Amino acid sequence: MIDKNVGLVLEGGGMRGAYTSGVLDTLMDEKIKFPYVIGVSAGANNGANFVAEQRERNKKVFVDHVGDKEYSGFRHFIREKSYFNMEFLFEKLPDELVPFDYETFSKSPVVFKVCVTDCETGKPVYLCKSEYECKFFEQKILRASSSLPIISTPVEIDGKKYFDGGISDSIPIQKSIDDGNQYNVIVLTRNKGYRKEPARIGRLGRKLLSKYPRIIEILKTRYKRYNTCLDKIDKLEKEGKVFVFRPIKKIEVDRLEKDIKKLNNLYQQGYSEAREQMNDFKKWLNNVEKMAEQY
Repeated sequence: MIDKNVGLVLEGGGMRGAYTSGVLDTLMDEKIKFPYVIGVSAGANNGANFVAEQRERNKKVFVDHVGDKEYSGFRHFIREKSYFNMEFLFEKLPDELVPFDYETFSKSPVVFKVCVTDCETGKPVYLCKSEYECKFFEQKILRASSSLPIISTPVEIDGKKYFDGGISDSIPIQKSIDDGNQYNVIVLTRNKGYRKEPARIGRLGRKLLSKYPRIIEILKTRYKRYNTCLDKIDKLEKEGKVFVFRPIKKIEVDRLEKDIKKLNNLYQQGYSEAREQMNDFKKWLNNVEKMAEQY
């Protein structure tokens, strides 16, 4: 287990999460574990499998099963008001097709947090696995963090409704720092230099979100928060306080990608690029441990 003041922060990005799957499999092959993991949306789902120590499961979920007609598609939106078939993803996959290791996940000493967005306030909320029964965490909390406004419906937890955590805190590095992690490893799903553009919310989007005016507002300003966070990460990286795994080769997969070949290539890209950076990463870890000993 890595030193107690090092956190692992996982960005979302829908199907771009295949890249994160490859990075995490490299870390598992190196038997690298973190005492603290926090993720958003696809990053949260990747993180759950990482905490459960299921080496192959991320690839199966983000690549191998994408071709299943039950996985996603606009026919599910018409029937269930969600582009992704949430029951398939968060019940059938973990309970039948690609079993999730609930026992290992539950017994893990890792502090694992998932970011969701409060529909009423528009603010991020961070839910910890230690506060919930593990099956509920898998089926409800991970689902909430992956429920994108407009193409999904919110998920009710403890009497409140939540959407995807990425719209309020796309890369929860500050939360990890606030929780006591002086150093962090961050897995991003965009190339270096990427900056988000303002989102356009059409008439249909406004109609679908009419019950949640704060969600509309934070969607309008999301790009500002995201770009400010990336600037902060660049600064922390220069200071040696974070190590960032991000796509080096130009990424060509979008959030709703269904091309299995592209997704497999992205997974392999994540794995190989993380492998190529492993020596630099271990040097960074050694420096972090030395600095920690001085305090």
